[in-house]
Amino acid sequence: MPAPFPTEAEVDRIIAAEKRISGSIAWGYAGDRRWVRCRAPVENAGGWDLTLHGNIRLGSGNKRSYTLSWNLGGVGYRIFSLDINGTHRNQRIDRNRWRNRTHKQRWRDEYPKFAFTPGETIPEEPIAAFLEFCGECNIVFAGRLGPVPPF
Repeated sequence: MPAPFPTEAEVDRIIAAEKRISGSIAWGYAGDRRWVRCRAPVENAGGWDLTLHGNIRLGSGNKRSYTLSWNLGGVGYRIFSLDINGTHRNQRIDRNRWRNRTHKQRWRDEYPKFAFTPGETIPEEPIAAFLEFCGECNIVFAGRLGPVPPF
């Protein structure tokens, strides 16, 4: 039996629902120590298995991403994300392209990784951007977020 597949309507309900992170989050080095990552389970009354991920490239490029994923049927679906200075192309819908530019991605039925340019200004400071992303996802952040390690 194939794994269930998210629908845009369900993703909209997840984003709109109040969610919470109450634990401590620590950043850890990944790979060659040019990247740091964090992840935290997201509590919610809807029973969804949600995880918030953060990725920051240290040093040049100032690339960062914050993602809300829905773990459904053993598969982690990226349902909403903010990519700062990232690269993406909408291949099937409008062919828009972001090359080392800030964009967001939201799950859509016709194209699950639909990207668009945010209308608001994104904070430059990584922790401020993380907290703003939580707010946009209706996640109350009541935990502790450790400092980003140095490069």
